[in-house]
Amino acid sequence: MNWLGRFIMVHTAYGKTLTKIQKQGREVLMSQKYHDTIADYDWIKYKGLAPGGYAVDYGFCYTLVRVLNMFQPKSILECGLGQSSRLIHQYATHFNARAVTCEHSQEWTRFFLKEIDGRYPINVQIVELENIEYNGRTTLTYKRDHELFHGEKYDLILIDGPFASPNYSRSQIIELCKHSLNDKFCIIIDDYDRKGERETIDEVKKVLRKQGIDYCFTTYSSSKEHALVCSADLSFLTTL
Repeated sequence: MNWLGRFIMVHTAYGKTLTKIQKQGREVLMSQKYHDTIADYDWIKYKGLAPGGYAVDYGFCYTLVRVLNMFQPKSILECGLGQSSRLIHQYATHFNARAVTCEHSQEWTRFFLKEIDGRYPINVQIVELENIEYNGRTTLTYKRDHELFHGEKYDLILIDGPFASPNYSRSQIIELCKHSLNDKFCIIIDDYDRKGERETIDEVKKVLRKQGIDYCFTTYSSSKEHALVCSADLSFLTTL
C-alpha cells in the first residue's frame, strides 16, 4: 500500500473514532439532561432504566418524557416492548390514559414483566410478525390484520419494533397514519439514522400530505437518531 492509501485508511479510521466519541459524549449529556428533567415528574415513581445497545438511548427517553408531560396524550400505542415501556405505562397509570404495547416475543415479554414484578400494570399484546411487500421491497412488520391496527385511534405512537429491515423498516406506521391518528397526534420512531427507517418516514410524510394533514417534523440525536412527526398544532414538540 502506498502512502496515499495508508493516509486514507488512517484518516477514515480517525473519522469513525471521532464520530463514535461524539455520539458517546452526546449520550452522556443527554443522560444528565434526562435525569434533571424527570426530577420533579411525580408520575415516574420507578426511575430505573437501562438505555443503550439495542434499546432506545437517553435522547429518545428525554424526548418521550417531554412529549408525555407537555402533550399529555390519552391514547398511546407502542410497537416494541422495552425501556420506553417503563415510562409509558407509569404515565398511563398515573394519568388514567389508555396505553398498549405490541410485542412479538412471548419469551421477552415474560422476562420483562418478571423484572417489573407488578410494580405497575403493563398492557402488552403479543402480535405475530409477517413479511410484506412494499414498493417492491420486502419488509418485516407486525401482522396488519391485528385489532390494534384497525378501528383504534391514537394520540401518540412510538415505533421501536420489530427488527430492522433494509427497506421501509417498521412499515406498520405507514398504514397506521392512514386511519389510526387522532386530530392531535405525535409519532416518534427510533433508529432514524438507518436507511430503512428514513424510507418509512418519507412514506409517512407522503400519506399525511395526501390526506391534507398539516404536520411538523424534526430529528433528535444522541448515541443514535430518532425522528418526530406531529400535527401542526403541536409544533412545540419539535423544539425540545
